[in-house]
Amino acid sequence: MVFEPGPQRVLARVCGEIDLEDADELRRDLVAALDSSTCGLDIDLSGVTFCDCSGLHALLRLNRLARHAGKTLVLTALGPRVARLLELTGTHHVFTVRARPAPDEDGIRAGDAPGPDVRSGPVARPPRGRSVPPPVSPARSGLRQGATREEVREEAC
Repeated sequence: MVFEPGPQRVLARVCGEIDLEDADELRRDLVAALDSSTCGLDIDLSGVTFCDCSGLHALLRLNRLARHAGKTLVLTALGPRVARLLELTGTHHVFTVRARPAPDEDGIRAGDAPGPDVRSGPVARPPRGRSVPPPVSPARSGLRQGATREEVREEAC
């Protein structure tokens, strides 16, 4: 994980797998980054290749902690597996999600400047011309309960 402190927010770039083995350490690192920020934390998840429910739980706890601290947590550049996990669990509406983590031409990261959210909490509206798909229940998704990590990866593609 790489941290990029900005004037108001910290950007954390997360790569690899987030599972039971790494979720607690990841959460501790992200809490420290949140604590060191003035306004909040942006988490770039584009490099995440796998995320299970323990990773999701860590993000949900971090989101709640940010709110209680008067800060914001923004998930940026969701990879397809993380986006699918949020949709399958019906938690996509809980997070603020932005499409871009990197600085724009002016050098301001997505979290530092106001910009269009892909999804932003329960009152979010989809951008014009786009619709946000409804959550997919695990039963309709074709994913079997109790499937191994490899089976989930293959079925999620």
